[in-house]
Amino acid sequence: MMLRSLQVCLVPLVLTFTSVCSDAMRATAQTIYPFTGNYRTTVNIEPISGNVSKVFEVGVSDDAPYDLGLYEGLTYSVLDTNGNLTFNNNPEVFGVQGFPLGYILFGDGTNKLFGTSDASASVNFENLTAKGSGVVNITDGEGIFKNATSTLSFSEEDIVILGETITLKGEALVSGFIEVPQEVPEPTTMKPLISISLIGASFLLHRRYRRFAR
Repeated sequence: MMLRSLQVCLVPLVLTFTSVCSDAMRATAQTIYPFTGNYRTTVNIEPISGNVSKVFEVGVSDDAPYDLGLYEGLTYSVLDTNGNLTFNNNPEVFGVQGFPLGYILFGDGTNKLFGTSDASASVNFENLTAKGSGVVNITDGEGIFKNATSTLSFSEEDIVILGETITLKGEALVSGFIEVPQEVPEPTTMKPLISISLIGASFLLHRRYRRFAR
């Protein structure tokens, strides 16, 4: 009976120690990449249905880090009577069917970022200028940005060129922090510690058994 009691007490102790060690081996860390880039942008706004347009933007930067100097994005917009543009990556939000979902892409080399955007802009048709701002929601990446997540902010100022397709040419500032999960290597001492704990528990149990068996 005494032996059974000792077993009941010792087994949870060993399991707890093993669980702690296993959790440590599964631990992950975050690598944070600060990001700031100034992009020269060209935005083409093509009407597709009523006041809804397909919007394609390309940006080039000389100072964006991590080889993310090229930016492109597809989104959709709706224009109200006051010259305000609201953007969304899903055209069905604006009641338009049969068009692909929008996207955001940074980079054209090994390192890339993928995501979507949430933005708005105001167009002044009198002086032919526009201002916009919003966020880029990073959902994944490639290269050093595999499994990256982030919310980058941006602001943009443009000159408006009227035509069948409205073109905005200007500059955008994109900034924020990119988070990338990194697996922590398994400590080389962790498995020996687990083994030692099991051996120690067995030895202690054996000693207690001999003591109470006398």
